[in-house]
Formats: sequence, C-alpha cells, structure tokens
Amino acid sequence: MAYEHGKITNEGIAKVRERIGKGFEGRQPWRTEVGRDTIWHLAHAIGDLSPLYTDRDYVESNTRWGKLQCPGVVLRCFDTLSAPGSAGLPEGLPGVHSIWSGSHYEWYRPVLEGDRIRSESYLKDVVEKASKFTDGRTVYMTYEAVYYDQTNACIGKRSDTYMRADRNKTREKGVYKEIEPLAQWTPADIDRFQEQYRNEKRTTQRLWEDVSVGDDIGRVIKGPLTPTAEIAFESFFGMYLVGNVVASRLLDKHPMLMVPNEQGVPEPPQRVHWDNKFTQDTLGLPGAYDLGLERLSWMCHAVTNWMGDKGHLAFIDARYKRFNYLGDVTWGGGKVVEKFVRDGKKMVKLDVHTINHRDEVTATATAEVELESRAAS
Repeated sequence: MAYEHGKITNEGIAKVRERIGKGFEGRQPWRTEVGRDTIWHLAHAIGDLSPLYTDRDYVESNTRWGKLQCPGVVLRCFDTLSAPGSAGLPEGLPGVHSIWSGSHYEWYRPVLEGDRIRSESYLKDVVEKASKFTDGRTVYMTYEAVYYDQTNACIGKRSDTYMRADRNKTREKGVYKEIEPLAQWTPADIDRFQEQYRNEKRTTQRLWEDVSVGDDIGRVIKGPLTPTAEIAFESFFGMYLVGNVVASRLLDKHPMLMVPNEQGVPEPPQRVHWDNKFTQDTLGLPGAYDLGLERLSWMCHAVTNWMGDKGHLAFIDARYKRFNYLGDVTWGGGKVVEKFVRDGKKMVKLDVHTINHRDEVTATATAEVELESRAAS
C-alpha cells in the first residue's frame, strides 16, 4: 500500500514530493476580479472598516492611488491551491491534519478596485521534522503563488507553510491539555472590550521623517472569537465551506479528507475552526481555533492603521506560535525596529505580533512599510 489513512509514511512523503514545482491545473480560483463588493466583504470579514476600503470619495481625494484598496490578504483568493471542491493539498498524506505555521506576503503595489488577477501557484517545498506536537513525524509543506494584474504586471507573491500531523498522535500527545479552560466573560468584560473597539484609532498621515526606532504602532482588538466570526472570515475565502452536490463530488474525489459528524455525515475537517467538541475529540485540543491567515490579517490591520493613508504595506513574514481558541481576545500591535531607504523609497521595518488575554504571544511577524516623505508631501 502506497500510503495509509491519517498516517505519515515514507511512501506518502515521496508521493507529495513528486508534486514540487507543479501547479494545480484544472481548478477554478475562488475569485478573479476585485470588485467593490469583494473589498467590502473582506473588510467586514476581517473587522477593518478603514475608509481606504469603504469610501470611494475619500480615497479619490486622500490617497496616492485614487481607488478603493483591498486588504492585501485577498491575494489568497486568486490562486488554485484551495479552490472550492478540491482537497487543496496534493495526494500522498490522506487524513493527515494540516495546521498553518507561517506566511510570507509581498505586495509590489496595493490591490485596487477593478483589478483582474491571475496567478501561478505550486508546491514549493516539503520538509520533514520531529515535533513535540505529535511526539512523532510531521511534514511541513510550503506553497507559493505569484500574482499578475490585467496588464500582466506582477503585483505580488505569497507563500504559506502548513504542518501536517497525525490526528491520532496529536490527540494522544495532548500537548495543550494543561491550558486553562476556554475563556468565559462577564457583561462587565464585554463592556470593557466594547470601549476598546470604540476607541480604536487610525492615522491618516505618517511621515517617514517623524518616525523613530522604538516607536509603538498602537493596538487593535479582535474578539472574543466566536464560531460566527470564524465562518464569516472563512466564507470569504471559500476554503472547505461546501455542501450539497459540491460536498458530494468532494467526497467522491477525496473520501479520506472527510470526517463523519455526530450524525454520520462526512464533512471536511474545517469544523476544527468552530466546533469545540469535534476539535477536542479529533485533535485533543481544548477547543476550536482560528486560521493563521486570520491572525495575519489582524497584524496587517495594526500596521495599516499606523502607517497613514499614503503608506504602503510592502511585505510581511509571519510565524504562528499558538492556537487562538474560541472565546479568546487578541490584540495586534508592534514597534519600529529600523528605518532605511531602498531604491529611493523611504522604508520602515516593524516587529509585529498578536497577543491574547493570557499574555501569550500567538503570532509574530516582520513587516516592511513604505511611508510618505515630508519632501514629497
């Protein structure tokens, strides 16, 4: 037998490695154009209602590009790695769980209303490592995509790395069993969070000359995380949110992807992001958890709130450290660690992070931002 359901084998790893450098022909990307509704829906899915994404009159008068911008993580929608109705991952490790471990995004310009985007996406690398998470073998798979606009200009690139883990070993190992119970909040707590949301601030102008190493970029609050919020975020990207004939065809093509629910109906494993009992039973974790991409979008939100309306987030490289469970409250923030000039552009490097109500850092990132200069303003 070439590979076994739910287990990492030499044969399975070899099968996956055969796909390095190869794309995913025949799949339809979830999106092909950046419309006003696309931008509006993603802004609401992330919880970033900046006028850069929501107010045409504002951007025409106050930005370098004069068009609505779209949060940069939208690029994920324009490639075929996880096209709806597909298994997302290459064959070879059926039933082996996948957990986001890191992301790298580059934007050569903002994604703008009216863009028509195509991509070239492929498996870039496969690395095997030992892991305390399973007390056994894990495989890290990195996918890369390059994006082009309607003029065939390259506008960005991303890579995402996933840790593949044996669900049974993960449940048996129970690395996170000792975590405190899932969060519980009082009405007074909710009032406190509401006040933080009301007081969120964004900067309209940030000049490079006024920035100093060590500056704090401020914080954005996210949560308490709910199943509703998870589904709102994931539905924007398609992911495995399928039903009816689409789910039936996915089951025909990839039966080992699916996990029967409590009523015996096979479902994709996406339920680990909103179903506490399913996640506890399947992975031995305290409860359901978010996507790495979601924390990436929150760190980007903290940066774009700080950089001003004529700034440009050019690069972010993120590492996902801990799970963000249902009920958790998260704050995104960071600080300036370097100023420099590259190709005549005034750049700033930031250390960015997300931290939860337990004071645990759940993600870290390095970001680079091009800022407006006093000489040009």
